[in-house]
Amino acid sequence: MRYKLSTQELQEHWDNQIRFIRKSVEEFDLGDEMEARRIATSLRILFHDTKSSKSLFKQLGLGIIFYSSGQLYTPSNLLTSWTLLSMELSPNGVKYKADLESHSRCFFMNFLDWWNEIIFDDHEKRFTRKDIVTFIANQDGGAHVDPKLDGTYANLIKMNSLGWSNSSGNAPINNPAYQAVRVIANEFLVSLELFKQGLKNRRKQKNKKFEMRIVDDVGRRYKWSETEIIYSSETFQVVNKDRSEKRTLYIDEYKSGVKVEYIGD
Repeated sequence: MRYKLSTQELQEHWDNQIRFIRKSVEEFDLGDEMEARRIATSLRILFHDTKSSKSLFKQLGLGIIFYSSGQLYTPSNLLTSWTLLSMELSPNGVKYKADLESHSRCFFMNFLDWWNEIIFDDHEKRFTRKDIVTFIANQDGGAHVDPKLDGTYANLIKMNSLGWSNSSGNAPINNPAYQAVRVIANEFLVSLELFKQGLKNRRKQKNKKFEMRIVDDVGRRYKWSETEIIYSSETFQVVNKDRSEKRTLYIDEYKSGVKVEYIGD
């Protein structure tokens, strides 16, 4: 007979994974980018559901609203997209940088919107938070090392499919997926803190139209707004090919003065 964990025991596992993430974040920020593999593995345990297993998040039935710090994504952009990262020059060359800055404007989402939001687009593949976390955890040394990486993921991390380089033509020297996982961890930790505080003083913002656009049958998606994004008729034709789901936009005012926009069902 199999032993069923109590809610308290599940909560202990949840708390342990958060502790592991915090420790790995500290090491990552001290320069150990390989800690992204540990972070991804913990995020996978917390959030990834399969046919045979449920995530801790689902088992505990938590009602967390998730912080999305990424820039707005436009599917018709002729340039490649990485919504969670910036670029910086280092003595050794150009590199991707986890964008952890506090923004005066950011979004909050339900779990499915956050987990499945597009954060990379190299014009061959659109990658979500879920994609990046599971590729690292399942293939790239988190919980398993696959002798053959998925081709699209390999293109992203090894073949510079994002296409950026310095003036000498040299590709960035670090791994964009690992930097993105660092941001995803930060988003989650921020979400936890706000979950404890509660989203207060929430009110609907007028004259702003936000929605989620679903791009494929596995649920990859992006936030879209007719009132927040400057777009051409050609862009709108591209966007309109994707399925639209309405979302309600709220704005929150915190003591710090930061405005927080929440996209909910």
